[in-house]
Amino acid sequence: MSAIKLIRNPEFHKRSKHIDVQYHYIREKQADGTIDVAYVPSENQLADILTKPLVSAKFKRLRSLMGISSQSDNEFVEWEC
Repeated sequence: MSAIKLIRNPEFHKRSKHIDVQYHYIREKQADGTIDVAYVPSENQLADILTKPLVSAKFKRLRSLMGISSQSDNEFVEWEC
């Protein structure tokens, strides 16, 4: 949330002037409407599935949010060789 506040509110510049100029690129893209940065609650953070171990229930929920399913979730399909 603090990153979103830094992007959306240029008043934080005095507190963030130590941040390298290259990182202000995101602020510029937010200002010109190229991107929209939004808060994502941690229970809906899809990146978690790629970055940390998860309990089975959370893994399956995030996997389904990504549109991925396992073969055990679907009917068994027999392949001919």
